[in-house]
Amino acid sequence: MQLDRVLDNLDFRRLQPNERKRYINRIHNVVVVIEKRFPEVVRPEQIKLKHAQYFRNEWLPNHSASERTRREHMRALGLLVMALGRDQSWLGALGIAQPKGRGGRPTSVGVKKQKP
Repeated sequence: MQLDRVLDNLDFRRLQPNERKRYINRIHNVVVVIEKRFPEVVRPEQIKLKHAQYFRNEWLPNHSASERTRREHMRALGLLVMALGRDQSWLGALGIAQPKGRGGRPTSVGVKKQKP
């Protein structure tokens, strides 16, 4: 599956090259898992919420022993969802959305504005 258009929507400028590569590899891993389980998905634009939920609920608990790895994969899944221009409700359905009142460090990876 070609991820060029998806990756073009992400702004990695503030990351070190090795961090950038790690994010890209994680996003690619998410897409490969979805593509293997759902062969009808041949383009990133075809990814639906049920595909992302499969990754989160079925694949991730069975294939990731480390909590840190799970968090990194979920972060990559969130970036994929935002880069695809999906609705913010997807993040809530996937358990990725951060509550408004909660603080924390701002993200280093940005999502470029997409033309409607």
